[in-house]
Amino acid sequence: MILQESELVPYIANILLVSYADGKIVNSEEAAIEEVRKRIKANKAHLKEAKKLVETGSFQPTKVGSFGTQVSNLEDMLYMSLIDGEIAEKENNIINEFTAQCGITPEQIKIMISEAEKSASISAENITCTNCSASITKDSKFCPQCGTAIGEKSTSTAKKISFDVPKSGYAIEFCESTSASFDEALNYAKKAENFDSCVRGKKTWYLASWSTTKFCQVIELAEHLSGLKNKKIYLDENELQWREVFAFTWCTRERKSAYRPTEYCFGKDENRINPWGCKLFSMDWTEWASWFSYGLFKKSGLLRKVVWSFDKERISHEIKSKFHQYRYCPFIRPKLIDSVIAAMPDMAEVPNDSDWTFHQIYEEVPGSIKVVETENDEGYSYKNEYFSDGIRPKGLNALKKVLTEAFKQAEVSDINISQLLK
Repeated sequence: MILQESELVPYIANILLVSYADGKIVNSEEAAIEEVRKRIKANKAHLKEAKKLVETGSFQPTKVGSFGTQVSNLEDMLYMSLIDGEIAEKENNIINEFTAQCGITPEQIKIMISEAEKSASISAENITCTNCSASITKDSKFCPQCGTAIGEKSTSTAKKISFDVPKSGYAIEFCESTSASFDEALNYAKKAENFDSCVRGKKTWYLASWSTTKFCQVIELAEHLSGLKNKKIYLDENELQWREVFAFTWCTRERKSAYRPTEYCFGKDENRINPWGCKLFSMDWTEWASWFSYGLFKKSGLLRKVVWSFDKERISHEIKSKFHQYRYCPFIRPKLIDSVIAAMPDMAEVPNDSDWTFHQIYEEVPGSIKVVETENDEGYSYKNEYFSDGIRPKGLNALKKVLTEAFKQAEVSDINISQLLK
């Protein structure tokens, strides 16, 4: 059988796909693959390329060449699946998909399986030479091809080539490395709730996994792996973007060394306070914070007094968009965020409300109002005119009221409000 150059790699890859389906490869399978390679006159570069193709995990059974070539390819795939005794479910799915592409009938499949079983049975009576991969009868003392002594090392051994990512919880996959931090990372990974390894592309890969409640350990391993390139993070079997999951880790390092870690999250260490419990949101409770202008002035009551109405929907949107970026941080308090927004006043009547004052600007902008204030100084009165586009807190009294109610609703008990605002 003569194959085109472009057909050699997918032909071998179809066979490897079956061989790799159970997550391990035995000596007899490696010997069979080598026999196929020689028979179709493929070189080792073709085999290497086929392995890389299958190890990506995206390769699917592919119809190759003429119908005769497809039948031959299927025979090799069936033989490969039966070397270890029976066709496993994953192997069967691959074969079914391939036969559907090629249009091979169930009757033809039955005949081919029968022939493959006979070949596999004969192969089972033999062992494989560890030196030259030649097939040898079990009672041989020396390989007739290369003369190597046949001992215990020649028995068929399985080499794990993949691992199953857990269907629930977090998992980190990483490759062996010459990095100075690798040994420390590997030692930490071995302490995980589950640890596994496999050989892929002549390199050893490792998988450490934890339940969803142990994310702090996941962060610790991620820190050890910060200088390594070949790494992946999974949640409930689905791969996530590394940078997306661990965007906050530099902050958790700072938190760990803080004098009061919980107060650190509220910004107390920098002499600023955010009511949301995360300093990365950059929405502090200060008189210059722009989010206090999220709302509008409107007239209310019988006297049509001007009041400020907070746009809580916009505030919530702003916070939730910032929260999304750091949502995997184990110290973020989603319930507190909602509770703070609920505890914020819906409206404030300025200047009658002692907790709030106008935010002064000196040019008119959309939504702003003109404010005219009369002030008295040593018997003299004068007018102070300016525009306002929102309000600002006067001191920390309003914040204390908001946090008291929010902490109660969110059941926050690990931090004292008085100490936080001191």
